[in-house]
Amino acid sequence: MIGAGTFGLRHSRFIGRSDRADLVAVADPAFGSDRPVPGELQDVARYTDHREMLARGDLDGVIVASPSEMHVSHALDCLDAGVAVLVEKPVAVDREQAGPLLDRLAEDPQARVLVGHHRRHHPAVAAARALIAEGRLGEIRTVAAIWATHKTDPYFEVGWRRRRPGGGVLLINLIHEVDMLRHLVGEIVSVQAIASNKARGLEVEDTAGLVLRFENGAIGTLAGSDSAVSPWGWDQATEDDPTFPYHPGQPCLLIAGSQGSVSVPDLTVFTQPEPSWLEPVAQTRLPVEGADAFARQLAHFADVAAGRAQPLVTAEDALRSLEVVRAASQSLAG
Repeated sequence: MIGAGTFGLRHSRFIGRSDRADLVAVADPAFGSDRPVPGELQDVARYTDHREMLARGDLDGVIVASPSEMHVSHALDCLDAGVAVLVEKPVAVDREQAGPLLDRLAEDPQARVLVGHHRRHHPAVAAARALIAEGRLGEIRTVAAIWATHKTDPYFEVGWRRRRPGGGVLLINLIHEVDMLRHLVGEIVSVQAIASNKARGLEVEDTAGLVLRFENGAIGTLAGSDSAVSPWGWDQATEDDPTFPYHPGQPCLLIAGSQGSVSVPDLTVFTQPEPSWLEPVAQTRLPVEGADAFARQLAHFADVAAGRAQPLVTAEDALRSLEVVRAASQSLAG
């Protein structure tokens, strides 16, 4: 693994519970400082230079959990060493920076890169996608998504989360919702955004709202805040990460079509025999197995590294989600 910060330690915990992977080495420049080594990494080989780690020659795959602006260069170094890469989102800062990685993937059929939009691996997302693909909701007309929770002050002690562009709720959190909406509903062709930093007064936004137009004609809204108390959000509505309290039965995404609608991740489906606002709406609940999307992502990465599967989320695919968020940021500035 490259990067032993918040996301790196989270990955290390998931690996520790996995029967598909072992964490054998971690690289982070901070290992050369006086910063204490986290307990999860005490028994793991540690390097201050990721290139020295890659030179071991016995790695099957590397998780890149370094700062976003280093994702591309670190991924390329891993590919040069002949290992598969799981790179945390966002895959890059922008398309220009991602260019060398996209070129490498186009030129080298053996290069394997999976991007960490982990929610796509959740069974509820797969079930909702199948429901839509089968036409059971008809033509999708509108969607509404929300992600709202209250981050505590220690989270913002990391300087870039207070003042660096991209440190706000848009790129850190709502990019996940954007990616899930693209995966379920289709490509987004335009976006308008508003945002506020009133809650904390930081340079980055703490609350944002997006209006989205999809290629298929659907219209969507996405509201997000890291300074609001609610049970509405993927982290609270699933048991993906035990760090967050679980509030079962709470939806965070509503998808409505000409023949029916569904709430996600609880998979409640609403239909009518004949669509009419004067008729009752029938309600059913689709079964969904309990799942840890991070564990499923890790198992999928093991298959990608072994050449048994193609990446569910490619670099080009992930870049499209990033471009929607960047367009939203440009909408704020314009």
